[in-house]
Parts: sequence; structure tokens; C-alpha cells
Amino acid sequence: MGNVPNAVKHCLSYENLMGESFRLPSSFQEKKVGFPDFVKIVEVGPRDGLQNEKEMVPTEIKIQLIDMLSQTGLSVIEATSFVSSKWVVQVEAGAAEVAVFGSASETFSRKNINCSVEESMQRFEQVICAARQACIPVRG
Repeated sequence: MGNVPNAVKHCLSYENLMGESFRLPSSFQEKKVGFPDFVKIVEVGPRDGLQNEKEMVPTEIKIQLIDMLSQTGLSVIEATSFVSSKWVVQVEAGAAEVAVFGSASETFSRKNINCSVEESMQRFEQVICAARQACIPVRG
């Protein structure tokens, strides 16, 4: 896998993806009052996790990671994001859902998306309107 970071190599290992199963403790197996019947799990590793790697992960490896994650039964996998105001949500590309997440701090907002929290909210409005016009659900 060449210059692929070890964290990504671990994620790509078949044993890691298919060999580990999660089981709820027996105390949680019966219906609990106040707990939802359904929990939506969104895998953000290909989008959020890989952006923190110091070395560039080749596209072929990213595709392999996403393919392997999809084999685990995950219903939602975030593969990419548009963070610059220069980009427009590509609804024609087949997006099934749009996620918008703001920052709680001005410092993080400026470092992450190069704008204030207020400016990010204005940008979100444009994205949300475009998604709704295309009948694409929005979360965040």
C-alpha cells in the first residue's frame, strides 16, 4: 500500500472490518423505556478521519476503504465534503443526503472553513435551500 498511513492500513484490514462484531450487553437487550427504536449510524472515517492524515491517501485506497466499509452493512458512509463557498452542492451527482455542521467557536470556524460562525450560517442557508429544492434530506 505504499505511503498509506498505518491507521488507514488498519482500517482496510479485512479482520478489522469483518472480524469484530458489536454486541449489546444483556441488560440492554430488552426494551428500555426512553430509548429510541432506531439509531442512525453515520460512518465519517473516509471524510473526516482521512483529512487528518499527514500523508495524502491515494484515491484508489480511499475507494477500497469505502467499498470495504459498505460491506459491513453501514447504511450511510460520508465519503467527501464541500467546505469552500466556491463549491456548490452537486445534487446532480446523486447525493442522497446533505450534512451541515457549524462550529461552536470562532477560532475553530476560522481555522476549519476560513470564516466566522455567522458567515458559516449564511453559507449553510444556501446549501440547505439548494438541497431542499432538490428534495434531498438535510441533517446537522
